[in-house]
Amino acid sequence: MAATRSVKVPPRALKRATMLWSKEFTERVARDMEDWGGREFMEIFMNFCYGGLYDRNVLPQKTRELCAVAACVMANALPQLRTHIQAAWNCGASKREIMEVILQMLTYCGAPYMLQAARLARHDVFPHLKKGQKASLAPAGTGAAAPKAAKNAARKKPARPKAARRPGRRSR
Repeated sequence: MAATRSVKVPPRALKRATMLWSKEFTERVARDMEDWGGREFMEIFMNFCYGGLYDRNVLPQKTRELCAVAACVMANALPQLRTHIQAAWNCGASKREIMEVILQMLTYCGAPYMLQAARLARHDVFPHLKKGQKASLAPAGTGAAAPKAAKNAARKKPARPKAARRPGRRSR
């Protein structure tokens, strides 16, 4: 296995992001960003989001993360929804509170996005959340967190089903 390249996450950003997720996950996100956006972009992003926006003392972190869950449902941003469900959990939100935020989005974004989010939470994320334990495993489906095998499996295209012939039509 290749050695993992170290990355210097700005200290204030690392402090907040580690509170929301884990140091390992934060460093993987930073490494991934640095790979495709360069060091300067990674630092700008980390300082603005984790070291700036997420570090303001206006809203409690739990409220901020529940807002992020709602925004991810609205945008149908499922990989980010996974990480923000975990962050909400780590900030003290219950599974019931998280699901209620998702359900409330029915009014704003419609049933398809809300149902996808509810299924993802219920079947993919909630089973890994244990009462009294921080969600520290890197969520599946994020570029930085997905193991190599999962990335390779995701790249494979599913087999196309054969087109069904409609009754009464002849093929040419």
